[in-house]
Amino acid sequence: MTPPLPKISDPDHVRGYRQSVILAVAISGVLVFIAAGLIWTARLVHVGNLDAQALAEKTAVPRPVSALDWPELHLRSVIAQPDEPPLVLLHVDWPRHPRQEATLLVALDRGDDRSLSLLSQWCAGAASLSPSRRYGEDGGLELRRRQSLERVRAILITEDGPG
Repeated sequence: MTPPLPKISDPDHVRGYRQSVILAVAISGVLVFIAAGLIWTARLVHVGNLDAQALAEKTAVPRPVSALDWPELHLRSVIAQPDEPPLVLLHVDWPRHPRQEATLLVALDRGDDRSLSLLSQWCAGAASLSPSRRYGEDGGLELRRRQSLERVRAILITEDGPG
């Protein structure tokens, strides 16, 4: 014979069921919190590795001849050319050596309003940028905001010499 099923109205059975549901929800919440923490930690490690790699590449150049060889730069001004929307003048400096300045003329992709917006935000916020050359493209460069994955890719048209 099978034992009789407990009545739904049995207070002890209802209380036990509620406690089981609360425990399952709590354990699920803790697991989601742990997973989010691990994902955030992996992102921070990835960004830190990008910054370290960029710095290691830059220290290999003892006397930089271009602003793209600097370990870090700040945008002092961003000037979009009104007659040529993809052309932008960037006045940059090297924070460690304030007298080191350069002006870069870069070409953004046509219709790329996001890059110009990011450059303007970085300029206004005095963000620290890591410049790098994009090999495989003639004159390609990438500016990445340090401690972030935000990037702007462009083609370097010309640069006045740092100094």
